[in-house]
Formats: sequence, structure tokens, C-alpha cells
Amino acid sequence: MTLSGKVLHQIDTGLQGGNCTVSLRLKQEKSGEHYVVLAGIASGNYQYYPMERHEFMEFANNVAQMKALLQGTPR
Repeated sequence: MTLSGKVLHQIDTGLQGGNCTVSLRLKQEKSGEHYVVLAGIASGNYQYYPMERHEFMEFANNVAQMKALLQGTPR
């Protein structure tokens, strides 16, 4: 899943002063099935985490919860 499929959309976010990139990639298999790959890219190190639709939805909900908690904390 990580290397197969066609990338339909990609969102990259730089971390650690640009030394690392976290990439979310919406992909589609030849069968038409959609899924998301989370990629962590840093100096010669590539980590890929494919997620089926329901797994990504759970991940996204957890990110939204963390965002809400972070917004409620003092700077």
C-alpha cells in the first residue's frame, strides 16, 4: 500500500526547522479503494504508515481532540 497506488493529493508539513517532513498522502488503488499514507521523511530515513479509511478517520478524530486540548492550554 505504501508504494503502490496513485497519489491523488498530498499535504506536507515541515518539522524541526525543516529537518523533517510529515506527509499525508491520499492514494487510490487500481481497484478504486482510497486510503491514506502517513510518511515521515528525515535525513535518509523514510517511514511509511498506510491507513485504511476507518483507521485514518480514527487518527483524524484523535488529532482533532489533541488540537482542542492544546487550544485550551495557556501558551
